[in-house]
Amino acid sequence: MSNQEQKAIFITGSSSGLGRATAKLFAAKEWKVIASMRNPDKEKELTKTSGVTSMALDITEHQQIERVAQEVVGSGGVDVVFNNAGYGLAGALEGLTDEQILRMVNTNMLGVRPRIHLQFY
Repeated sequence: MSNQEQKAIFITGSSSGLGRATAKLFAAKEWKVIASMRNPDKEKELTKTSGVTSMALDITEHQQIERVAQEVVGSGGVDVVFNNAGYGLAGALEGLTDEQILRMVNTNMLGVRPRIHLQFY
């Protein structure tokens, strides 16, 4: 597949689970994969996968979102955005601290909402 025909996907939350599996699947299909996660320096598998570029992105950090979006657009854009970042907490709600609840809400509900209006294509 030529680079002009090669499709690109941007994935948030690629360090584990569905995000990691999606990155591996699309890389195997010869897509250009931009796999974002909070700590790409800890990632060992995806960084060795052909066609995968890892990027640092914490979806609760507005300025980092803007910087990464501009960088992705500047590198040629993407065809698909898979906004997958998030996590869960186990246990009774009463057992969680206010800080734990706020962090989860900021990540899972507020972090994934569109904050900037850029065309990725």
